[in-house]
Amino acid sequence: MDDIEEAGRQTPYDHPVIATLAGAAILVLGALLAPRFVPQQPLGTLIGAGLGLALLLWAIGFVATTRYSTLPWKLGSLALLLVAGAVAATIAHGQYETLSRADASSFAEVEFGPGSNVKLPAGAPARGPLSKRFAEGVAADAQAQRDFGTAFGRLGVANLTSPYLLEQDPKALSQCDAVKAMATLAQSQAAARVQRNEAMADALAKANLPAKAKEGIGLMAGPPAGTGDPRLDNQLAMVAATSDLCALLAKRGWFNNGGYFGFRNGADETRFRALSKARMELTGQVEAIERASQERMARGRDMVRDVLSKSIFAGS
Repeated sequence: MDDIEEAGRQTPYDHPVIATLAGAAILVLGALLAPRFVPQQPLGTLIGAGLGLALLLWAIGFVATTRYSTLPWKLGSLALLLVAGAVAATIAHGQYETLSRADASSFAEVEFGPGSNVKLPAGAPARGPLSKRFAEGVAADAQAQRDFGTAFGRLGVANLTSPYLLEQDPKALSQCDAVKAMATLAQSQAAARVQRNEAMADALAKANLPAKAKEGIGLMAGPPAGTGDPRLDNQLAMVAATSDLCALLAKRGWFNNGGYFGFRNGADETRFRALSKARMELTGQVEAIERASQERMARGRDMVRDVLSKSIFAGS
């Protein structure tokens, strides 16, 4: 009886087949789930991990049942699991590739509306971590500009351009200090932009995308580090010029000269004209800044489009 049982243990039986299939199933399941829980890895790393896991699963199966099989079954089971591990790594790589392309596609599909407004594709925030950060950044930038404009408008600075309006509602002349304090809001918004750009740069550094795609996404996320902040410079200059204009008009050395500001003091008139000219130039710069931003983003978008058109995102 013992001889019969021992002889049975030396035959392939069904155990090595089941162990091998179970191991292969675990490998494939891991390949499908890994991209959801593990950051993107290079193909070489995935293959190494797949082969290592295959060897581990073979060892478990060997202890459980395969050790009772014949040598061909033992070696065949090992070979099959190693192949399954390599295939699983390829599947995982394909999963990562799909996710990467979906994430990058948000940048490739950006368009621009009136006033250089950025138009994101539908569902952009759900396409990946980079897309989500970019969508949040675009929304935050737009909101910051609205907040700054609203806060500036509430101080009645529009009345500083018309003696008639200023006579009707002189409240703006008592807001000169508040106008000057708008510099703090501009600086805090600029600091928030820097933080968003740094967060995007960190995320880009960890992303397994081609260098050209990273460069393009980086351009779209914000101006290169060290190039300054034209928007902040413009806002600070506008705040300073408007604050000085407010202080000048608050001296009440002007009068309504047929809808234009007239001055009893020549120096005040010269100063008024200089400040008015500076504010007009700064207003014109806003459009140029927005246009330059759109052109920068368009360059980055085209770089990403070029990569998506021919790259398989192999981690180059």
